[in-house]
Amino acid sequence: MVEAITFDLWGTLIRETPESARKIKEARTRNLYILLQNQGYPGTLEEVEEAYEHVGGRLQAIWSRHEDVGPEGQVQLLLETLDSAWKAPQDRMLLANLEWAYVSPVLKALPVLNPGAAELLNGLRGQYRLGLICNTGRTPGTMLKIVLQRLGILDHFDVLTFSDVLGIRKPDPQIFHLTLEQLEVSADRALHVGDDPSTDVLGARRVGMWAVLLGSPAISAPEDEGVRAVQALEELPGVLGQVTGRGEQVQS
Repeated sequence: MVEAITFDLWGTLIRETPESARKIKEARTRNLYILLQNQGYPGTLEEVEEAYEHVGGRLQAIWSRHEDVGPEGQVQLLLETLDSAWKAPQDRMLLANLEWAYVSPVLKALPVLNPGAAELLNGLRGQYRLGLICNTGRTPGTMLKIVLQRLGILDHFDVLTFSDVLGIRKPDPQIFHLTLEQLEVSADRALHVGDDPSTDVLGARRVGMWAVLLGSPAISAPEDEGVRAVQALEELPGVLGQVTGRGEQVQS
């Protein structure tokens, strides 16, 4: 019997549009450049943009080890990249302002809910304990909470787990175990929904959770009795019916 359901965030419940991604990147680099220029940075906006891309490569290397670093660490990586030509002042107020310039643009270019996400969560709320397990990127959990609130789905969750806060990422088993502990449910009574076969499905199965893979018909679930595959969130209540025997009660 499933008592709790955890969800991945990006690609599962919300998605970033190409336009919002472009706006966020432009706002980040522009705002960072203005702050640094006011502190005597002699370089150009283009050099800050190049440093931003370089940091992206360094982050990918960190993430590949299932580790994570929050916005403060990401800003430090950016300053280290610029440091070859200029020594950035280590002023606490400046660093705080740089961090805000780095994380806040998402509030002006919000991601959008995936079809059926709000209706699904509203139907599940009260029948299951609900959790979120999110591998963050450039936008940290503190800002994602605001995003979820503005999208109207924050209050549906009993537990929110963000990788930048813990310093670990899916599929590390610990991120699942810590979430299950907060939900007060054992792994065999929990189900995880996500769009990534490795971080979501294999990660959840390694700790003994049921798993649902969300994706296109080209994505197939592993041959595992504990895994189901759906093409859209609207199909999840049917899967819950198979797993729990009470899916007919879930209103999507």
